[in-house]
Amino acid sequence: MANNNYTQAALAADTRFRIRVKGALSEVAWQVSNEADATPNHQNRVQYAGQVQRQLENEVQLLLPNFVFRPNVMQFETTYVYDFATQSGQVVTASGDPDLASQLATDWDDMAAAAGFFTAAP
Repeated sequence: MANNNYTQAALAADTRFRIRVKGALSEVAWQVSNEADATPNHQNRVQYAGQVQRQLENEVQLLLPNFVFRPNVMQFETTYVYDFATQSGQVVTASGDPDLASQLATDWDDMAAAAGFFTAAP
């Protein structure tokens, strides 16, 4: 079944997925914090990384509703798995942790701009 608004909204609300995104976001923030000064848009990127490091929970909360529709998440199947033995279920995505980190790294400049860290080129 193809992903849709329902599957992705359920994924955004899933506690386990939230933990995975939180880890990936923290990982990418630390990578950006240590990148070379010559990296394009470096100052804005580093400022946003600092914000993420200080307010990780808040940034995850803001990010999740949109992040689940990004290519490295949306292109992988999202399903609901029910365990009859434990009478519990969970939302599962085939998107791996490297896919999540890659998408965040790809989107970092846009996220920094959305957070207000944008300075016009001289």
